[in-house]
Amino acid sequence: MTNVQKKFIFILSAIILILMASLSVNAANDKVDIFFFRGDGCSHCAALEPYLNYLQNEVYKGKLNIHDYEIWYNEENAKLAQTFLDAYGQEDNGVPMTFIGTTYISGYNEGMGPDFKAAIEFELENGPINPQDIVDGKMTLGRLPADEVVNLYFFRGEGCSHCAEEEPFLQHLVNDVYQNRLIVHEYEVWYDEENAKLADQFAKAYGGEMSGVPMTFIGTHFVTGFNESHQQEFIDYIEEELATGPVDPKRIADGELTVEQVLESREQKKNEPQRTVINVPLIGEVDLQNKSLLLTTTIIGLVDGVNPCSLWVLTMLLAMVIHTDSRKKTLIIGFVYLFVTAAIYALFILGVFSLLSYVRYMRWIQIVVACITLVLGIINLKDYFFFKQGVSLTIDDEKKPGLYKKMRNVLKNTDNTWAMIGATVVLSAGVSLVEFSCTAAFPVIWSNILAAHNVKGVEFALHLLLYMLLYQLDEIIIFLVVVVTMKSKKMEEKHGQVLKLFSGCLMIVLSAVMIISPALMNDLKSTLIIFGAAFAATLLILLITSVILPKFGIYIGHMKEEDGKGKSRK
Repeated sequence: MTNVQKKFIFILSAIILILMASLSVNAANDKVDIFFFRGDGCSHCAALEPYLNYLQNEVYKGKLNIHDYEIWYNEENAKLAQTFLDAYGQEDNGVPMTFIGTTYISGYNEGMGPDFKAAIEFELENGPINPQDIVDGKMTLGRLPADEVVNLYFFRGEGCSHCAEEEPFLQHLVNDVYQNRLIVHEYEVWYDEENAKLADQFAKAYGGEMSGVPMTFIGTHFVTGFNESHQQEFIDYIEEELATGPVDPKRIADGELTVEQVLESREQKKNEPQRTVINVPLIGEVDLQNKSLLLTTTIIGLVDGVNPCSLWVLTMLLAMVIHTDSRKKTLIIGFVYLFVTAAIYALFILGVFSLLSYVRYMRWIQIVVACITLVLGIINLKDYFFFKQGVSLTIDDEKKPGLYKKMRNVLKNTDNTWAMIGATVVLSAGVSLVEFSCTAAFPVIWSNILAAHNVKGVEFALHLLLYMLLYQLDEIIIFLVVVVTMKSKKMEEKHGQVLKLFSGCLMIVLSAVMIISPALMNDLKSTLIIFGAAFAATLLILLITSVILPKFGIYIGHMKEEDGKGKSRK
């Protein structure tokens, strides 16, 4: 083993140790919190306590946090238990009471073990939610942040025909339209005095009075009565809340806010200068505000496109094709090559994204993927300093003669257009498979970021289209230049090394972000800082290796190739 390889293995080992340390820190945030309320002397509680300890110590080692509260003889704990019941919409049926993520389990017997395991497994698979966050109003039972959910308050009377019409409509909105983004709080007021007082409190807070049922409160809107004409009105109000940031009517009823304050705050936000519009090909004008994933797609697509492996194959192919002295044949071979490689690459990205989307709630999967791409980034960075030494993400020199041979076979079929197209398709597919080891890291990083932010459907399709356009942009430019000039120049290794440097820095930075906090990629300002950090690191390394070290006679990275005076330093 050479000294260079030893140094690289040492650096990689150090990075892996750092990664393991960061994973152990992150693991603390992925534990399932269980809140267990019991009574001293309760036989069922006494049976459940050792079972929970068994789950914690034997089944889910290091994955559970158990919060134990005795409530029969502790008044504060009893009040806390009632707070949990209220937040979960449950009645007090006695102890034991157990809260696991969004699941509430009342009582315990030996046959209920699978219920506890199922609740824990669900939290581990979907990303644990702390029950305390639900009690504090930070999260909802629908597993969404409270500030992303519309709370609708529906006051009805038993036997009221209009109330009976509104009830199934609201249920339809919850089940079929908005799912977890809409929560309906229902109160019967004709036979429940406390609910009637609450309804009057709501009406007065909204500047009205309780004049009849049904009464419905959505954000800043108060609606009395119900018929078919109200259906679209309710939907419009819900959409308005989702668009402007939902406000809970309970806060207005409790006097925390007024309707006027909410409207004034929204008007101020609307008038703030916040548009950052760009024109995206085939899509049109897009506002970048709060759309940093578009910026992420743009930059990663461009960087991934400037790929030394792909560019090398394309320039070599075109260098051989131009010797036919036929623009028609050059156009055919070039376009077929670009189309097939792009199609295969897009299918590969779609497969990666589909897999990561399926497991997007498993935080540990995101971390594992990020760790893999981090190692690939380190290898790319290594290739700048020690090109093709040790582990390398480049097309193996041993495979290049085979590619040359395949290119020559394409040229043999230039007299038959369809044979030439067929040969080019086969060549393109083969090249794509060879290239994957060199190009796969960026699509995996990009797919991981989009999956983490729950991008799907048309939104994903548009992002993928933009990615592929930018990925192919440099190759299209090179190809068109060749067609116009009928000249081609082979890409030099020193250029590939510089590309390796930037792609390595970018992979490392993006992978670190996915390990530490994927949410950073959802903010335009932090996204620009992240990409700026990768770019700055690249410039700093180039400055050191190209300007500073050569002054002391030290040549590393791309400077090993030539010192500017024609002297070789290989």
